[in-house]
Amino acid sequence: MGFISEESIQRVADANDIVDVVGSYFPLKRAGTSFRALCPFHQEKSPSFHVNPSRQSYHCFGCGAGGGVLRFVMDYEHVDFPSAVRRLAQRANIPLVEEASTPEDERKHGLRKRLLALHAEAALWFHHNLLKSAEGAMARDYLKSRGLTSEIAKSWKLGYAPESWDALLNHLRDRKFSREEIEQSGLASSKDDRPGAQLYSRFRNRVMFPIHNDYGEVVAFSGRTLEADPKAAKYVNSPETPLFTKGRVLYGLDKTKRDLIEKNAAIVCEGQIDLISAFEAGVRHVIAPQGTAFTTDQARLLKRYVETVLLCFDSDAAGKKAADRSVPALLSQGLTVKIIALPTGEDPDSLIRKQGPAAFLKLVESAKEYFDHNLAEAVASGELEDTAGKSRLVRRLAPPLALVQDAVLREALLGRISTRLGVSPASIRAGMKAPMVERDSQDTGPQAAPEDVISLTEGMKMLGQLVLASSEVREWLRTQTPLADFEPQAAILDKLSRADFSDHSPLSAALMSELSGAEERFLSSLETLRTAPDPLQRAKSTIHGLRIRQLEQRIEELKSRVGDSSLPLEERQKIQKQILDLKIRMADLRRPFDQG
Repeated sequence: MGFISEESIQRVADANDIVDVVGSYFPLKRAGTSFRALCPFHQEKSPSFHVNPSRQSYHCFGCGAGGGVLRFVMDYEHVDFPSAVRRLAQRANIPLVEEASTPEDERKHGLRKRLLALHAEAALWFHHNLLKSAEGAMARDYLKSRGLTSEIAKSWKLGYAPESWDALLNHLRDRKFSREEIEQSGLASSKDDRPGAQLYSRFRNRVMFPIHNDYGEVVAFSGRTLEADPKAAKYVNSPETPLFTKGRVLYGLDKTKRDLIEKNAAIVCEGQIDLISAFEAGVRHVIAPQGTAFTTDQARLLKRYVETVLLCFDSDAAGKKAADRSVPALLSQGLTVKIIALPTGEDPDSLIRKQGPAAFLKLVESAKEYFDHNLAEAVASGELEDTAGKSRLVRRLAPPLALVQDAVLREALLGRISTRLGVSPASIRAGMKAPMVERDSQDTGPQAAPEDVISLTEGMKMLGQLVLASSEVREWLRTQTPLADFEPQAAILDKLSRADFSDHSPLSAALMSELSGAEERFLSSLETLRTAPDPLQRAKSTIHGLRIRQLEQRIEELKSRVGDSSLPLEERQKIQKQILDLKIRMADLRRPFDQG
């Protein structure tokens, strides 16, 4: 399979009228030249979701969601770009032209199809062993002891791996899977790396949990031991394979994603049984990482569905460390993190079985935001009774605090922590900066040689003149994207736009004292050009041009990359999606949205 040509993508987009597509999901009402509805992406009482037929785009003036027909299908269905193209192509009965791929791409695609078929076959075999085989009696008894009925086992396709070195392998060979495919699946391994070495089953005498990706395909397994031997690993998981990367998959997501979207929150459980118990008890907005701590990829995946994450790890030291390790990845993606405080010795499964789902939901509702939870714990443990304890807590909380994306929330949290600890905000800020020395080196020593000269484009220089000339321009720029996002060295103009000084008057000594030598030299070069007619309109026009130029440059960069035949198929598809998104954004800039 190759990657979808740009011509095919455009044909699909042209053939699917956005009003018809959106209207097939929920009713639209005409409002002037556009159509209106309650936004499907956030809770609202008055409709702010508009679909514009002339521009073939949608936009929500409440939450900011927007784009074209492909973006709508991606966001509403939570599918990737190629899947959205294929769904709309099928809807419009358009044959897709997929450009030729390299032999390596074809090999990888073929292997993926075979491995998916192999995993599906293995899952059926494990499942049959659990339900029907005499050997599976011990596994059935174990699941029953954990409150998991045969109906639940069927729903989750749970299985049993018998105490055999080769029963599964023989079954897969009978189904015409090759030795190479069995090895690549991770379901078998050998004691040495010699070619032709004896293979043996990775999973033996274990309850099997198939791991699905978010499309519902089995990509790996987790096996829970039934042995009493304390030396035996409690859980054995599939190794990383062409199908499975542990840090990119969330257990249960294929079943729970609609509930996640509806609740706009995800309860993160440590293990599969905790998740299944909660789900079957009616608490369905749950997921579990593969391994305890969250990765950035998992956080990014979860961000597609929710804004709030509630960590529900064990209350012991290991559980607390796992929560602390998960927080940076989650905060870095702009997610709000809360902690569910479980009673000592309990997990979601045991709590639900003993006290029912209502007791668990009560703990969910009382979950504290991560920083407040840590403060409350520190007070309860007596950690704040001496200076050393306060210092330890600041060192623990400051680095994740720096990762909070919302500036207003970050400042509010900093103020709260400062007040509760009786520690100056400056001390906490110092701890926040410590991990970012490399990214923010201008705060930690002499300026590096490349920063001795500030070099800006002509358009940005014009903005510098306007910033100096007009308080109206400065006020407007405070509400816009930072100029440093266009050109890093334009951070000096962001600094000036936030400053308080009179038009056409010398800059205050206090402000000048905050500038580096390079910044002062740059400003002095603008002193003779501080007047301009209609400065606000010129500033808006300049920013508009900068945004379009930035998007054009990025599109050209991506186009040059997508033409690289050595690039993996999946990467090229991602780049195609990025190009389409950027073109939509550029069209939005060139043709203001009609609010109807």
